Amino acid sequence: MTNIEFFKQQSKNLFKDYNTRVYNENEGFYEYFPRFFNDIEDILYNFHIGEDSPFTLMNAQHIIARLSGFYKWNELITASESALELGRLLLINREDYEEKQGYFTNIVESMIVADWKFYEQEYLKDFDDESKLEVFKRVFLEKQSTSHYNRPAIKINFKDAIDPQDMLVKIMKKKNLSSAKAILSSITQKNCIRIIETGYIGAALQMWRHDNPNAEREKLENPIVEIKLSKDKERLVNLIMEKEGVSFRVAILYFMLVNLESLGYHI
Repeated sequence: MTNIEFFKQQSKNLFKDYNTRVYNENEGFYEYFPRFFNDIEDILYNFHIGEDSPFTLMNAQHIIARLSGFYKWNELITASESALELGRLLLINREDYEEKQGYFTNIVESMIVADWKFYEQEYLKDFDDESKLEVFKRVFLEKQSTSHYNRPAIKINFKDAIDPQDMLVKIMKKKNLSSAKAILSSITQKNCIRIIETGYIGAALQMWRHDNPNAEREKLENPIVEIKLSKDKERLVNLIMEKEGVSFRVAILYFMLVNLESLGYHI
C-alpha cells in the first residue's frame, strides 16, 4: 500500500466510524461504535464537528490531513514521499505520544503534530523533507521509545459496591470490553469536560437507577479490577479529584457515569 492509499484508507475508516452513530431519541444525542478511531468523539469535538452538521468523506479527508501534519488534503496528495511518510508516522503515533506526554489539551490537531510543527519552525527551516523525516525519527520516535516506562497497576475493589458493579457491567456489555478496558474507555477528555461543565454528576451518582430502584443490579465476576492509567488519563482523573473534591475511586465512577449517559442510560 502506498502512502497515498494509506491516507485514503484512513479517511474512509474515519468516515465509516462516523457513520456508526445512532441517535438516542430518549436522551437526544448520538452515540458512536467505532472500529478504527476509538477516540472519534474527541476528534469530532476538537474539530468542532456538530452532531447536526453534515459530514462527508471530504470532511474526513481534511481531518486526516490535519492529524498527519498537513493543512489540507490537497497539500497532502501533492507532498513528497518523505513528507507523506512523516505524515503517516505522525498519524499512527498520535495516541501513543499523547499517553506518554501526560497533560490535558484540546489541540485541534494531535499533540504530536503541534509539538513537531513547533520543533520544525524553530530548528528545521532550511531542511528538506527527507532530512526532516530522519530528524523526526531520531528526535521524536527514538526519544519516545527510550523514555517509555511501565505504569504501575492500580486495583479498584468493587466488592461491596453493588451500584458501581452494575454500572461497569453495563459499559462492558454495551461496548464488548473487559472490565479494565471499560473503565479506561470512560476516562476521556470529552467526559472530563462534561463532568466539570454539568456540576451534577456527584448527585446523579447517588441516584443511579432511581428510575427503577427495585431493578436487579448486575454483578462482576471479579469485583477487583486492575487498571494501568496512562499519564494523560491519570491527569484527567487527578483533575476531577481536584475540581470535584472526591477520592480516586469516586472520580473513576464519575467518568463511568458520564460514559453511561453517552451510551443512552438515564442518569
